[in-house]
Amino acid sequence: MSRVELCTFWGDPRNDEHANRKAIVCKDDNGFLVEFYENDKLIEPRHLYEHSEIYAENAAENWVMGVIREAGNN
Repeated sequence: MSRVELCTFWGDPRNDEHANRKAIVCKDDNGFLVEFYENDKLIEPRHLYEHSEIYAENAAENWVMGVIREAGNN
């Protein structure tokens, strides 16, 4: 199965609460997914196979901005 990293989103270093977050938007043979990281640890790979690339990018942005507060609970 091939996997390609498309883009990376970073938490705002001026925001102490979410500065340690990162999200990587990827595409594999099934579609798009986003890997949610906190403190460089993979918290959750969120499979968004039924959605578009922009949807995956929005999910990544929501993670690093704190809109998605805890992975796995949304």
